[in-house]
Amino acid sequence: MRARLTLVVTLAAGALLLPSTTASATSPPPAIDLGHEVLPPGDGWASYEGPTVPDGKPTVATGTTGGAAADPAQVYVVDTWQELRDALAGKAGGSQTDARSNTVPRIIYVTGTITAFDPATCDDFASQVTVSDTGQPFRMADYIAYYDPAGPWGKVKPSGPLENARIAAAAIQATKTLQHVGSNVTLVGVGDDAQIVGASMRIRDAHNVIVRNLTIADAYDCFPVWDPTDTAVGNWNSAYDNVSVWTSTSVWVDHNTFNDGAHPHSALPVVFGRPFETHDGLLDITHGSDLVTVSYNKLEQHDKTELIGSSDSRPQDRGQHRVTLHHNHWIDIGQRAPRVRFGDVHLYDNLYTQTAEGLFQYYWGAGIESSIYAESNAFELAPGVDPGRIITRWAGTQLFETGSTVNGQPTDILAAFNATAPVPLAPTARWNPADVYDYTLDPVADVPEIVRAQAGAGVVASGTPVATAAPGVAVLSDDNGQGTGLFDGSYTVTANLYWGQNATVAKLYENGVLVDAEWLTGTTPARQTVKFPITGRVDGTYTYVVELLNPYGTSTSRPHTVVVKDAAPALAVLSDDNRDGDGSFTVTTNLWWGTNATHYALYRDGVMVDEQELTAATPRRQTVTTVVTGLEPGTYRFVAVLSNDAGSTSTAERVVTVRS
Repeated sequence: MRARLTLVVTLAAGALLLPSTTASATSPPPAIDLGHEVLPPGDGWASYEGPTVPDGKPTVATGTTGGAAADPAQVYVVDTWQELRDALAGKAGGSQTDARSNTVPRIIYVTGTITAFDPATCDDFASQVTVSDTGQPFRMADYIAYYDPAGPWGKVKPSGPLENARIAAAAIQATKTLQHVGSNVTLVGVGDDAQIVGASMRIRDAHNVIVRNLTIADAYDCFPVWDPTDTAVGNWNSAYDNVSVWTSTSVWVDHNTFNDGAHPHSALPVVFGRPFETHDGLLDITHGSDLVTVSYNKLEQHDKTELIGSSDSRPQDRGQHRVTLHHNHWIDIGQRAPRVRFGDVHLYDNLYTQTAEGLFQYYWGAGIESSIYAESNAFELAPGVDPGRIITRWAGTQLFETGSTVNGQPTDILAAFNATAPVPLAPTARWNPADVYDYTLDPVADVPEIVRAQAGAGVVASGTPVATAAPGVAVLSDDNGQGTGLFDGSYTVTANLYWGQNATVAKLYENGVLVDAEWLTGTTPARQTVKFPITGRVDGTYTYVVELLNPYGTSTSRPHTVVVKDAAPALAVLSDDNRDGDGSFTVTTNLWWGTNATHYALYRDGVMVDEQELTAATPRRQTVTTVVTGLEPGTYRFVAVLSNDAGSTSTAERVVTVRS
């Protein structure tokens, strides 16, 4: 199976074709419900089906479908940080452990801008920590002053009360801004303005996750750590990636934009002669993660953009870190696009744009035991930048590269690197992507145009083809008491959306608790109706609300109250045929009209003497008999108890006298 070179433009699932010059191109493309889209076969390593061992834990991958199998009750539209956290946890106020371990298939639509926190509130986190030796609230300014390498502390790693306080403040921030994503999740942005800002989204110990059409920005660390031993001049190191894939498998990251938001690298202050770095990676894939496809993303104005493999000292990562990156656009970044340890990584049809040399160091880092297979990638380097700087070696031994262009000209970039490298890289790879999955290369000359047009969030017309906005509001009704005249706990709640934008899901809440949900077929602006059958309710008052949902948003009906007063069996009447008084007779229980029973028990003088299961046919008459024999002369008191799931009803006492 070899890669095919063709003039056909092939895009990831859900991508749009390049703009046409025909008249039909004036009409906007129909919206696509990304929540139900899955990674197509052959789209990189995430489509692979087979064994994988993330962090030494054997499992079998079956492709990447995200939350496509979600029950309608597990579909969410969120526009606040807490709503997003609750949806990932599976319950209101759920913990990060809940979110990390949740495997229930879920589709989560993000609308508008969700802000985890504002860096202007960093002092609020710090003020919650007291420095042990001074009793004063922690301040990062005190930390900087104390650990100045030019002062008494010197070039030694921070330790002691101020470092302990920094760690404590960082832990407080983590509870507010670090969010785990569990298994079987599709997390998608709706429209062209969906953003998650100030958060670090961590896909950890998970499998089968899709993240699409989101701008994920500014995973800001209030409390970076100073390490004077990191390089000869020291470095500030941050704790948070915009997205990190950690010990996870079968992950598709597609059509997203990653950047530092309002705090780009160019705006960082310099402290101790080094950038006061408040960001880590944009998209890191580490700790034995495996089978990841990263497609049609935009990664902008950031230093350390994408790390694949967390440490040289993790031999358990051998055979893992299999990642495909295609049709991504890196713009004015510093390094790691990507840097690879251990992994078999496929890079094809990507675009690297450098408008100025700026903080640029390198793009591809060949790390320990890595095997990069690069094809048909386009580089736009700033004037005077040597193509040999595209690659750097971090203990790697090989890198296969073909079909690259630099500023539009075919260039052997591996040869350019090897020409001056102290230790050259072998022009080989231990694997061939075409032996694993079937893919089609775009001509490298077309890559800049294709990637510029298609990469990043807001390119796909995401939403739903059945509506253009959030649903209208449903009107509720019920048929409780209709037909039989009995308010018996079995009825139907009907939600009618008489006109307006249709929904794709309807959720029924009873007394504030979700009790049912249904998928809907939209026909906007036609009327939309959904019926919820209710059974087995006991006597009481029930308040219903229906939430209608589509990817654009939700609507909530006015509350509708149903009163149940006939749920338990009606009052039956006892009779007997003991006319001769001889001790052998039949006791008959007649429920002439009302809610039927499913169970019958007959008591004689308080002791049960018969028990029968009954078939309910409400509101028809229900009759049950018990044959009594061999009673001695005397007086006997009979009571029948009729029961169903809603309760029990006792008859009046029937006195029978036996004379002989």
